[in-house]
Parts: sequence; C-alpha cells; structure tokens
Amino acid sequence: MKMKRFLCVLLAVMCLIPAAVGEGVDTEALGNELDKVFKNHKATGGIVVVAKDGEIVFEHAYGYADKKSREKVTGDHYFNVASVTKFISGIGIMKLVDEGKIDLDASIGDALGFEVYNPYYPEETVSLRHIMSHTTGLSSKGGYSKSGRRLDTILPASLNRKIEWHDRKPGSKYEYSNYAAGLMGSMMEYVTGQNVNDYMTEAVFAPLGMDAAYHPALLQDTSLVTSRYEADGTQYCTRENALLMDWDPSCDPYGHYRITVGKIWIRGRDLCRLGILMLNGGTLDGVKILEPETVAEMMSGQQGKPGVTVDSPYGLCVNRVTTLLEDGTMFYGHQGMNESTCANLYFEPESGFVFAFITNGAIVKQKNRIVGLSRKLFAPCWEAFGAD
Repeated sequence: MKMKRFLCVLLAVMCLIPAAVGEGVDTEALGNELDKVFKNHKATGGIVVVAKDGEIVFEHAYGYADKKSREKVTGDHYFNVASVTKFISGIGIMKLVDEGKIDLDASIGDALGFEVYNPYYPEETVSLRHIMSHTTGLSSKGGYSKSGRRLDTILPASLNRKIEWHDRKPGSKYEYSNYAAGLMGSMMEYVTGQNVNDYMTEAVFAPLGMDAAYHPALLQDTSLVTSRYEADGTQYCTRENALLMDWDPSCDPYGHYRITVGKIWIRGRDLCRLGILMLNGGTLDGVKILEPETVAEMMSGQQGKPGVTVDSPYGLCVNRVTTLLEDGTMFYGHQGMNESTCANLYFEPESGFVFAFITNGAIVKQKNRIVGLSRKLFAPCWEAFGAD
C-alpha cells in the first residue's frame, strides 16, 4: 500500500516537470535531412548547432575538415566565420561602452586619437553608433582599398581626404561597410592599449570558456583548424597556409583597422553560445559580459536614435532579419561570407531559439540576402526545436 501511494506521488510530481526540450525529435532523421541539404549545395564540410531556452540541444557535423587527409568535421573543429566577426567584435566594443571607456554617440576620433569628420559635413559627429549600424558614410574607394595604408594617413580630418567619404550626412543612409567595421578594432586597441585579440580573449572569450581567436595560430589546438574550399571542391586555403598567415601581436591602432572585419575562428558550439548570451541579456553560465540594456540596444532598430535618421537593417552589429519565416518573425544575428565559406547565427527571444551554422566551402548563392544553404538548414531545425 505504501509503495502504491509512493508511486502515485512520484507520478504526480513527474507530471509537473516539463518535457525535455526536443523530446520526441528524431535527431538521426534530422541529421540525415541536413546531410542532404549540405550535399545538394556541394558543401565540403560544415557544422550546425541549435540551442533552445539557454541550452544546446542539437549539434550535427557534416563532411570534411580536410579533404586530402579525409579528416571528418567534428564539433571540436574551428571555422572562420568571416563577417560574423563584426557581431562578435561588437560584443567586445560594447563592453567598453558599458565600462565608460568609449562613448557610443561621441566622435570616433575620441577613441582614435585624432579628429574625424566627413569633410562634406564637418559639423556632424561620426559615432560608434554609425559604425555599428553601417551608416557612417565612409567610402571603401579611398585608402581602405589599398592594403598597407595606415589609418593615420587616410582618416584624420586635418587631411581633408574627401575620397574617404560619400557626400552624405552621417546616419542618413545605410551602406554595409567593412571599412567602418574595421575601425572597431582600432578603437579597441587605442582605448585598451592591447592588441584586439588579447583584449577580446581577456574580456569575452576566456571568461566564457571559449577558445576563439582572430588568427588560427592563436587557438589552443591548431590541428583542428579547417581547410577552406571553393564550391567545386577546390581547396583555396589549407590548414597549414592559414596558420602561416601574417599576424602582428603588437598594439597598433593605426595598422589594425582590418582585423574586426572578418578574422575570427571559432567552434560552432561557441558561436551558438554567443546567441544564448544575447538571449540571456548579456550573461552566460553565470558570467556577465554586457548589461541587459546594452544587449537590448544592440538588437534595437537605430532610426531615431542620436544621429541616425535612416531605417538600417542593423541594430548595433546585429542584423535584424524578417525573411526566415513566412510570418515575418524577427530574428537577430549576422551572416558571414568569404569566397565559398559561410557562417550564420540567428536567435529569437520569444522562442529562446538559437541557430548557428558554418561551412568551410559550399554553394553560397543568396536569397533575400541570406545564403540559400543556411535557409535550407534553418527550416528543419526550426520545425524540430523552435516552432511551438
């Protein structure tokens, strides 16, 4: 009798425990479906990681990290995430804003050591907010187009180089800008006195237990760096060549204005965890990186904020996407593309869903500004874990 009563109580308690996230999902079938998508897009290798309500619930690796050696991709491999670097770097620079070391709406010259303004509009402030929303008005046809030029020889207002700028008021037009995004690295170095990688490791990566770097040779296990391939399977950068690429470990703000454009190497699961960080209001596994208000600002539309009159598709280094689902649900994140490699990170607050994807080579044709491969991988993951 006592045993019967105990079982009844246990059953009642169990009924109060919510079902495990993803319970009932056939992960093997889902993995097979994703494999077909990768294969149809001629992917060499890739990784998909999904989180729900703050926990990683699915990870799937496909193909080869290196075709020549037939080395299979695993969750431990590092991929270059191209322009998703901007989003990750945005987390680091907004930490400096939280700490009062950089002013989001002051002139970027304050964090570069020289006066900066658009010579067409010398009375208008060019701010970090403009950089992160891609509304500075900087033109890549000037000094940025010639590698090796130093920032202090092309950007100071005293040089009056109109070639560096479009004839438009800061904040009045959206135009995606690698030039502007690269200035985040210069500002980080000028303000902290540290190399970009050293600062980001100390401020973001290490506290979160992540192994990520702006150069693959700085990673803990360089044997797990992926080689990169064209869509036809031709290798264009071996692991060995990637490790031998130039890297300057010094603090050089005027020479390091290209690093935060697209240099980061990271594991798929850690990219996904950065999406969890954002949905958690700037805290991950009990470690606080950003204030909740700062995260909200990064995800917010910037039109009507100080100095911004245009409706940019970006918040602050966060792309705001409404085309992943037919109902127009807003997802947040970033896309990165370099040659035929690609990375995407998307997260959605109401559902607690995070989707991270990286490939080291595939067909990366876009549809509505999002790579078709990513869209095709996203859909079954959302159906399995995101949709209510």
